[in-house]
Amino acid sequence: MENTPIMSVSGIRGIVGETFTPMLVSRIAFLQARQALASGNGRIVVGRDTRPSGEMFAWAAFRGIRAAGGTPVDIGISPTPTTCVAVPELGAAGGIIITASHNPIAYNGYKMVHASGRLFRADECENIYSAFRRGEYPPEKELMKSADTPHERAEAAGLHIKRICAQVDVGRISSARIAVGVDSINGAAGAVFPLLLKALGVEWTGVNNKLDGDFTHDPEPRPEHLTGLSNLLRKSTGLWGGFAFDPDADRLATMNELGQAISEEMTLALALQNILDRRKGDVVVNLSTSMLINDVATRFGVNVLRTKIGEANVVEGMAHHNCEVGGEGNGGLIYPAISWARDGLAALAIIIELMAKTRNKLGALAAEWPVYAMVKEKIPVKNADPSALVAALAEKFSHEVTDRLDGLKIIRDYGWVHVRPSNTEPIIRCYAEARTTAEATELTSLVIDALRPLL
Repeated sequence: MENTPIMSVSGIRGIVGETFTPMLVSRIAFLQARQALASGNGRIVVGRDTRPSGEMFAWAAFRGIRAAGGTPVDIGISPTPTTCVAVPELGAAGGIIITASHNPIAYNGYKMVHASGRLFRADECENIYSAFRRGEYPPEKELMKSADTPHERAEAAGLHIKRICAQVDVGRISSARIAVGVDSINGAAGAVFPLLLKALGVEWTGVNNKLDGDFTHDPEPRPEHLTGLSNLLRKSTGLWGGFAFDPDADRLATMNELGQAISEEMTLALALQNILDRRKGDVVVNLSTSMLINDVATRFGVNVLRTKIGEANVVEGMAHHNCEVGGEGNGGLIYPAISWARDGLAALAIIIELMAKTRNKLGALAAEWPVYAMVKEKIPVKNADPSALVAALAEKFSHEVTDRLDGLKIIRDYGWVHVRPSNTEPIIRCYAEARTTAEATELTSLVIDALRPLL
């Protein structure tokens, strides 16, 4: 058996040709389709982002589905939230998304979609992973006998756009005559956002909006990576702001009309401002999401509930607490009225609707809210066990006020630092937030200095 990739609540991630191979995908797809068939429906939707390796892995997924007796439905290049919408809309038992999301181009990955349109929960993922580890799939020779073609092809962008437009005031948006800049990093968002903005009556110009998978900058839509969008905004006139997606469009970042950075944490805050203004209700976010969300909640008189990191954990928390909106501070809005996934396209429309309602550009909207400093670090772990390292840190900082729900979060009166094993890379993530950059940097240094002797 090949070296196994990272398997977590966030799906499967690995390096193409090393820890992530077509045979691995065929085996996982076989197991997922076999499980779906147990409920009497073997129809599985397959979408992918624009990575050059994506088509090869889609073929591998078709093969695995067919080997199990299932029916593969190809929707081609599709954002993660679009695929999640397509699964129930097309009457499928589940879905497969071939994407490594914000990981570099050398990676690819596999996300599993439930029949309801949400991503698999942690326990549902583990059922598939456990079956994989037990080898509950046919020999390679048998798998290769199945065809690597879809049973049918379907269009999904229109399904997603219809749901989004049903949740915003299209007439009001169109009459505001808004124009924006967009950077989709030549990823899957480019298959949907031009059609969505046309439906909303919004003009746009942009950079990096082909469907060729040429990631011209780091795939994480963080301000320091978006120089092309910044230059476009600075040189253009009449734009109300800029928006940037990650490769599978489950995350959205914003930038003001002058090309100046806005924290990716602002995406969720602005979307919530619009949604909670219509209908008040508690909000679910993860442990690493900004304190800014507490400020939004305070304005509207609602509560913030926090979960482990991972979109599926937030969705599970939303269902448990009967909450109608949630998300993650990395630019991921989850609004089940549109989709049960982090949805950058839904966030785009909802923030544009807020712009239309207020007649404010992105800079003015962001300026309404406090500015906190957030520092995000990645710590390579070499051959060490990330969970053991975090446990050792917890012992060292046992005298602090902490939260051990997911890794270790140290909470002080001026800010916090959260350290935990990544769900998608062989690293430890260390996020800190405080009133100033100096304070946030001090908190990350506190943890990194304590980790260094353990590595």
